[in-house]
Amino acid sequence: MKFTDDVPIYRQIEQYIAGEIISGCIQPGQQLPSVRQLALQFSVNTNTVQRALREMIIENILESRRGRGNFVTTDQDIIEKQRQKLIYQSLVAMYSQLHALNISDAKIKECLDDFLIKRRSENGKHDRTKKCLL
Repeated sequence: MKFTDDVPIYRQIEQYIAGEIISGCIQPGQQLPSVRQLALQFSVNTNTVQRALREMIIENILESRRGRGNFVTTDQDIIEKQRQKLIYQSLVAMYSQLHALNISDAKIKECLDDFLIKRRSENGKHDRTKKCLL
């Protein structure tokens, strides 16, 4: 995983794990790898991983079970709220980038509609299966 300088690393790890949960790579109720394993995988300090997991526990996305590890919530409402949050964050980032280029809202919408039409026609040509890394 490549990290960017504009967002704290623990937040990027948090977003990555949330993406894995939302995409189905990590199932509800599934146990996450240990903090040490995740730190090795991400090539970061264990404290950084622990902070990301702690934030996800506070948001009830993960459940910490003493002596057993961290598990994904089975509450589908929490997972769906996280999905909506990530969708919104992605749209905000896209909108900000395009707006910074002086592209109007109408043109953004037109380009997005064209993009979606093109993607639908390409769906059969590309393998859409996500490779799960955790």
